[in-house]
Amino acid sequence: MQSAEELFDLFGLARSTYFGWFDDGGKLIPPKERKHQHSKKVLDAEVKAVVQYRELHRDIGYRKLTWQMIDENIAFLSESAVYEILKSHGMLGWSSGYGPPAEKEYKNKPKYPHHHWPTDLAYIKINGVFYFLIMMLDGYSRFLLDWDLLGDMNGKSVEEFVLKVREKYPDRKPMLIHDNGSQFISNDFKKLVANIHLQSVRTRRNHPETNGKIERLNGIVKSEAIRPNSPQSYIEAWEILNDYQYQYNYQRLHSGINYLRPSDVFFGRRDIILNERVEKIKTARQKRIEINKNALQ
Repeated sequence: MQSAEELFDLFGLARSTYFGWFDDGGKLIPPKERKHQHSKKVLDAEVKAVVQYRELHRDIGYRKLTWQMIDENIAFLSESAVYEILKSHGMLGWSSGYGPPAEKEYKNKPKYPHHHWPTDLAYIKINGVFYFLIMMLDGYSRFLLDWDLLGDMNGKSVEEFVLKVREKYPDRKPMLIHDNGSQFISNDFKKLVANIHLQSVRTRRNHPETNGKIERLNGIVKSEAIRPNSPQSYIEAWEILNDYQYQYNYQRLHSGINYLRPSDVFFGRRDIILNERVEKIKTARQKRIEINKNALQ
């Protein structure tokens, strides 16, 4: 039995065209009444804008591309419309990924900024020398609270990092999510966490996916910052990471938070931006209808 996608390809039929034959209740619209559907056709100028923008952003998926174009006032289309345009131009492809998403995470999801602070250590090899990247993430907004590039991974270095982050947000009461590394389960670390009023939460042993947000961030940083720039010294790596923190927090759209920027959610701008996107799409749709109707007259 052939799938719907195979049938669409077989008959050269776009998904948007097919589903445009039905009303919101799933009832087939008679052919004579479908003329108004043409008024919703994506404009040539919009197609051109999407194609040109895609040429400059080949490395991201169509969903992120859709919302990035809306935010940058390039084109105001739905994800499905962008998908069809890219597919018809052979520009769909695949975004550069970081492996499959974690199947599970810490079972209680964060409900607000500073509810969960996931943290972890990752190896970074620079010109043959291993360093240790430690990061602290706000689990709700995905905002990177702080990071450091350590020459060792002993308990004292980790404690100093956690204390530094805590001093930036002294009035918060987060749950510190971490694995069972020796740095995080030592008596000294337990005393520090108690003294600075953090609630320490260990993830499941041998299940790094339960701290999936920070694990994914480790992969993102390596794929988007370290590997492309190939730093040859500690100083060069530190500068790359410092620049990337700003890019990640304030410029990069994150799929886990409705393709918003972490700073948008962290600083409470989530609903404002989502509403702006909806209004942009509505305005563009009305303009598209008017232009297409005028073209038919």
